[in-house]
Amino acid sequence: MPDPAPSFEDVNERANEGWKRDTSPFDRVRSVMRTAYEPMSAATVAEKALTSEQTARKHLRSLVEHGYVAETGAPDSKATLYQRDTDSLALEQARRILDETDTETLTRRVLEMREELREYGDRFGANSPEEAVRAHADIDAETLLEWRTTRRNLAFAEVALALSGVEDATGAAEAI
Repeated sequence: MPDPAPSFEDVNERANEGWKRDTSPFDRVRSVMRTAYEPMSAATVAEKALTSEQTARKHLRSLVEHGYVAETGAPDSKATLYQRDTDSLALEQARRILDETDTETLTRRVLEMREELREYGDRFGANSPEEAVRAHADIDAETLLEWRTTRRNLAFAEVALALSGVEDATGAAEAI
């Protein structure tokens, strides 16, 4: 008789054991913060990173010092929360975009996204999704998500183009 399939709990526990065995506490804390979209307490980071709160706090302080993570206060509390630093995130995304896309394609896509945003603005008589919501409560959630996503993607693409320009200028200066 074949062995019964492991339960999901067993699979998750095994994956966690492997992650803990194969990575350092610092790497796990950084990994948790890489995918964190909301501010988190050190205790929450510790739980997700499979480490103690003291160890998580130590590594979070290091990540703050290096600009990867930002500290923020919790609303109505004195607790410190941690979130991904926006500059770090923007540069990481820009680097990923440049690794995957040539500058000509990226420039064309930036122009297309600017046009998409202009069309949203014209369609809803607003300069932003937030302004449109205040003026037109009948905008569907999918349209709002698409508008916000296009704005976010345009911002990252523009950072990537700027970074590309800096790299080109720096490379040209080094060649002299």
